[in-house]
Amino acid sequence: MAARKVSIREIVLAVVLVTAGVWYVWYLAGKGMEGSASGEADTAHGALEAGAAPRVRMDLLAGLAEPYDQNGRDLFKYAKRPPTAEELEAERRRLEAERLAREAALKKQREARTARQKAPARTQPSRPTGPRPPQIPFKYIGYLGPKDDRIAVFEEGETIILARVGETVQDQFRVREIDYETVVLGYTDSRFEKLSQSLNLFR
Repeated sequence: MAARKVSIREIVLAVVLVTAGVWYVWYLAGKGMEGSASGEADTAHGALEAGAAPRVRMDLLAGLAEPYDQNGRDLFKYAKRPPTAEELEAERRRLEAERLAREAALKKQREARTARQKAPARTQPSRPTGPRPPQIPFKYIGYLGPKDDRIAVFEEGETIILARVGETVQDQFRVREIDYETVVLGYTDSRFEKLSQSLNLFR
């Protein structure tokens, strides 16, 4: 039997058929993988719906919680900036100045206390001893007459007493000067001849 010669048309047709078969096989393989993955997902989802919810270990979570410290650091507040070297030096100088001022004040107080202790005690003036001049019992209420011949007017209760310069009043007092608002009286007792006392008007 003689061999048949294959034409170009038959070769092209065979190539096309082979290519179509390969593509079909690849297509079926892809659909099978997708179906398998989808089936597995559906199976897992169904198992999750059918099974119980996962259990949460609250005892383990409680053990991890830290107790609240009200004196602890506040996360919402910034920490205080540490002082710089210049600020520390300024604070040191301020404290030193305050210390020196306190020492100076204490020293001044000690010196004042020492000066008071060393100061001589003040002696009370001695009161005069011996007889005292009599008290004037009447008031000066004015004068009468001209300037060169005035008459002093005194009042003791309801009694009116008149006296010129040089005259005595109640045998104890002597008129030395007469003025509009003042009269100067001396004493008749020789022990008080150098003493005098002024009486103001109506006093």
